[in-house]
Amino acid sequence: MVRNTEDEIATPSGRTAAPQTLAENARADAAVRWYCSQQLERMRSCEKGILENRDPEALHDYRVALRRSRALLGQMKGIFPERDVRRCLQVLQRLGELTGPLRDHQVMLAELPAFEALLPESLRPALAPLRSRLEQTSDSAYRCLSDALVRPAYRHSLESWHRFVRRPAPKLPSAPNARRSVGEVCGRRIWKLYRRMLRDGAALGPESRPEAFHALRKHGKKLRYLLEFFAQFHARGKVKALVAQLKKLQDVLGEYQDSAVQQDRLVGLGRILREEGQPLETLLAIGVLVGHLEQRQAHCRQAFHEGYEAFAKKSTRQLFRRLFAPERSETEPTERAGTLETAAGTGGKLPGVHQQ
Repeated sequence: MVRNTEDEIATPSGRTAAPQTLAENARADAAVRWYCSQQLERMRSCEKGILENRDPEALHDYRVALRRSRALLGQMKGIFPERDVRRCLQVLQRLGELTGPLRDHQVMLAELPAFEALLPESLRPALAPLRSRLEQTSDSAYRCLSDALVRPAYRHSLESWHRFVRRPAPKLPSAPNARRSVGEVCGRRIWKLYRRMLRDGAALGPESRPEAFHALRKHGKKLRYLLEFFAQFHARGKVKALVAQLKKLQDVLGEYQDSAVQQDRLVGLGRILREEGQPLETLLAIGVLVGHLEQRQAHCRQAFHEGYEAFAKKSTRQLFRRLFAPERSETEPTERAGTLETAAGTGGKLPGVHQQ
């Protein structure tokens, strides 16, 4: 019977990798469970900091570990039964929804000093009602989250996820890719996501809607989390270079999306403050900030194309192909009329079995 203890990862042949490490030929299902268990431990280690409400990074780290788990579970196709995947994704989605509101308030409050710096000095004191409102709603969001974290329903959700990630790999799994090597399954998915980002990014232009940029950003997050996972067992240095290239593009897309979200929130808060009878200067200050955020979005649209060109350049495409493509082809992506198109069937050799 295939052994799979908490510190060992089963391979298709039944051998195990070194403790707390992954081998590229490890079984895909066991490897994903191992990695997600590491993220679960990170989440649990952040709970105290969240409850103490002293360091916003505790909640940030919790949510990063949560997103990594969701991305891996959702993107590594065919390694678990679909029913289990749906159930676990629902659990992780609920945890994301539970922790999101407080994090949104933390980010907005952290941005206030930068917002104040954008205003004429005479208008800066006018933001005091906005700060007060944000602090009130942040305190309310904290109380809701801290109350939820000590309730049985939260513990039940975490225990359900814990049981799944610690479950031994079945000898005869029903999922078609469960016994495939993690390098093969993850590599194919990375290649597919990268090609999709090339295609979708090339289609973006001056008239593209914000939703299209946001969709590309979400694909970028999934790709980054898969790359970080892949770096656990193969070509760490090369993959880190790809992550760094992707991060530059993500930073632009993230700033673009954050600006859109902050505009909406400021407009909504402005309406509330107006109904409360706050001074006209406060509403003027909010209007100035909304204008700055619109300018920031316009700048991000221009910066996006520079970041995309670096992400889609020939050397980057070749490295992605060498590391992840399922089969080699001489066909190169071509640039036509300012867009980059990838020919169907391009590829490269899968990484070979890597023993640790």
